Amino acid sequence: MEENALIIFAKPFIYGKVKTRLAEKIGNDKALKAYRELCLLTSISVMELKMPKFVFWHEEIPDDTFPFDKRFIHKTQSKGDLGNKMYYAFREILEKYKNVCIIGTDCPYLTKEILEESFFSLKNGFGYCIGPCYDGGYYLLGIKDNPEIWFQSIKWSTEEVYQKTIEIGDRENLERHTLPRLMDIDTWEDYKKWKKVPF
Repeated sequence: MEENALIIFAKPFIYGKVKTRLAEKIGNDKALKAYRELCLLTSISVMELKMPKFVFWHEEIPDDTFPFDKRFIHKTQSKGDLGNKMYYAFREILEKYKNVCIIGTDCPYLTKEILEESFFSLKNGFGYCIGPCYDGGYYLLGIKDNPEIWFQSIKWSTEEVYQKTIEIGDRENLERHTLPRLMDIDTWEDYKKWKKVPF
């Protein structure tokens, strides 16, 4: 079994289908541009990691996968809610790799160093690692086995996701490594802070 692998969840760059909450304020053109930038920043943060990187696309693999080029392995997400999608992605990749982390494409503050820290923690005895977001979710989850335990009875896209996840870890008596708290870009308020918009 190989050592480490990274899962990235992404959406095809379809007008009106990405950053929909943000688009309500800035329009679909700017929202699509923002999402492309977020994906580019994500690709830069992971590029130097010496491990396989799997991009799981929502619904289908697009013809244009930029910025996730041929150095990434492209797959399609399963059906169902976010928890079901993550469960099946983890289940597939954990069949071949010991330590697996999952990220999205919404966090421009994610760095190579944080990613390296997450895999280092898994390799060195922690049961799982997690990167909390200010909105109550998480931007990264890293596990080593038993993907079926992590995604049940959680209301996704709510402020309880992080808390419910660490409660699962506590219930399973797994030692947690907590990464720095970062901000996802989902709303106009998030966007203003990211872009330092003065209004």
